[in-house]
Amino acid sequence: MSIKKLIKTRWTVESDRITIYPYGLYFIVSVILAILVIGFTIVVYIMEPYSFDHTMTYLIPFSIVFLALFFASGYTHIIFDNSNFTMTKKWMGIIPVVTKSFDQLHSINVMRQSTGGFNFRMYPKDNKFGKGIALSSYYAKDTHPNCVAFTNEVIPLIHRYLDMSSPLKEQKEIITEYQYFTESNGIYTYKQHRIGAVLFVIVCLAFGIHECTPYAYSLDKSDMFRVFMIAVPLLFAGIFLNAMFMNIIFDTKTRMVEKKSPARIGNLKMPFEYFQNFHMIRKTTNGAYSGTEVHMIFHEPGAKNTKSLLIRHVRNTKKIDRLVDEIKSIMR
Repeated sequence: MSIKKLIKTRWTVESDRITIYPYGLYFIVSVILAILVIGFTIVVYIMEPYSFDHTMTYLIPFSIVFLALFFASGYTHIIFDNSNFTMTKKWMGIIPVVTKSFDQLHSINVMRQSTGGFNFRMYPKDNKFGKGIALSSYYAKDTHPNCVAFTNEVIPLIHRYLDMSSPLKEQKEIITEYQYFTESNGIYTYKQHRIGAVLFVIVCLAFGIHECTPYAYSLDKSDMFRVFMIAVPLLFAGIFLNAMFMNIIFDTKTRMVEKKSPARIGNLKMPFEYFQNFHMIRKTTNGAYSGTEVHMIFHEPGAKNTKSLLIRHVRNTKKIDRLVDEIKSIMR
C-alpha cells in the first residue's frame, strides 16, 4: 500500500456495517520514529562506546514496545454496526475503548483547528460540542478527493443508520415566533447582527481617511508603507460593508435558499431538495473552544463537490438547537 493511501481515510461498507480506518498516519510516523531511534543508537555507540551496553539495556526494550504500540495504533478503527445499533472504536483493531448505541449519538460534524486543518468527528448527545471521536484523517481543503468521497459516501450512510435506529420525532412545538428570522409573504430573511460590523467599518474608514491627510501617521514613511496603511483599512471596510448588506433568504414559495451580497462574493442559490444535512464546525483557539459555526450542506445531483452555506457563528448549545429547529420548520 502506498504512503498516500495510508494517510487517507479508508473505509469498507458491508450490508449492515461500516468500518472506518482514520489513523493510517500512525504507520508513517512510527517508521520515522524508528529511524530516529536507530540513528540515536548509532550516535550513542560512536560517542559513548563504554556506556553503550548499560544505556541500551533499558532504552532498546522500551523503544521496541513503544514503537510497536504506536505502529499498531494505525490499525485502530471505528465500526458502525447496524445489526446491533452500536458504534465501537477498537484500539489497535482489537481492544474496544469506546462503545455507544446509536441512540446516544448526535451527528457527524467538522472539527476545525486554529492551524487550518479539519477532520470529521462523531459527537454524542451528551456532549454535542465537545472533543468528539475522530472518524477521518485531517484535510487541508474540503475539495480533497478523499474528503469529498467521505462526505458523499460515508457520512450520509451513517446518518441513515442513526435515523433508522432513532427516527426523527415530529416537532412537539410548532414554531410560530422566530428568533432568527423575519417573515414577509412566505419569505424568511435571516436577522443579521450589524452593530459590530458598523462600528468596525467606521473605525476602518476613519483610519484609512486619516492616512490620506497631512496628519497621517505614515506621512514620514516610505510610499509603499503609506499605500499599505491606506489600502488595508479601506479593504477591510469594504469587506465588512459587504457583509453588512449580505442576506440569507428562505423562500417557501419557490422552495429556494439564497445567500446574496452586493459584491456577489460567496453568493449561493439552492433548492430545499438539495439540502443534505447540517454541519457544526467546532472552532478552537489555542486549544480552547471559541464557538461553533452552523453550516447547511447542499449537494446538487451530478456535482462532484458539496456546497456549504454558513448561517451563524454561535457559542451556546440551546441557541444552536433553536436555530436548527427554526430552519427545519421553515423548510418542512
